[in-house]
Amino acid sequence: MSFSKDVKKEVLDNGFASANLALAFLCGLFDASSHFKIEKNDITECYISTDIDFLFDHLKNIVSKIYKNAEMTCSQNFKIGQTEYFKISFDNATAKQILLDTKIIKLHNGSILKNGNAFDSFKTIESLKCFVAGTFIGCGTSGIKLAENGRKATGYHIELSNQSYQLLHEISVALAQFDIFAKLTKRKNLYVLYVKDAEQVSNVLALIGASNAVLMLQNEIVTRQVRNKVNRQNNCYVSNFDKTLDASFNQLEAIKVLDESLGLDNLPQDIQEVALLRLANPEESLNELLKLSKTPMTKSALNHKFQKIIKLANKIKGN
Repeated sequence: MSFSKDVKKEVLDNGFASANLALAFLCGLFDASSHFKIEKNDITECYISTDIDFLFDHLKNIVSKIYKNAEMTCSQNFKIGQTEYFKISFDNATAKQILLDTKIIKLHNGSILKNGNAFDSFKTIESLKCFVAGTFIGCGTSGIKLAENGRKATGYHIELSNQSYQLLHEISVALAQFDIFAKLTKRKNLYVLYVKDAEQVSNVLALIGASNAVLMLQNEIVTRQVRNKVNRQNNCYVSNFDKTLDASFNQLEAIKVLDESLGLDNLPQDIQEVALLRLANPEESLNELLKLSKTPMTKSALNHKFQKIIKLANKIKGN
């Protein structure tokens, strides 16, 4: 199961402490993913489309506790690629009552009208959390892939996509009350509300009650930080090793020129000693050569002697 579905299952498994909180959740869920028809001043069809195969059982349990005579069915709806979508349908009477109780519709002079301010009905902190949780179940997803089982990890990303700009704007307002600042954009024919910062993603998960997912994410963050640090250290080591080899190669080439043209025995004693030290240890760094040298000197002094060797070799090659 994907990280996104793990989060949704945890949220649904948590349940709700009261009928009011369950209604706040249903408001978010229905606002985000329900489809209904109003004909002849009545609800003639209402269903939720979802790719969550376990949503029906959880939703039936929630609805049946509030609406005693509720009737619900679940059927396979369609398939896109490897993703299968399900259609959760409600009997008209239950659907109408849910939509009224969640303020998604309202009665005005005996007529049923769509209500654009369902979000305004839920003002407490806990009800806001349940409303956001419902919208995430309805239209949210996470592109996070944990680096496990050989899979390549992705960035930290949570988004909600919907055709309703107003709904996503309401959610962004709700999130802002918890210092979570999401960005709202348009992608083709959908509006998308998203969070990409790791800390903010973690805060969203905590907000909707996915505490286990928060722990998984925090562990993933630490793992990636350690892995990135090790990679940086390895890259630094490889880079330094390459530089050491390049410097050693240039020094050996210069020593070869001096040996063939002048003979190492004819070099000054200190230069001769350094040349022989390099010939005996072609891959060692300057620090290692200092440890092997019988004559105490600084790293700067050793480097200066090699520069003299290279300069003299270049002068001979120039002539």
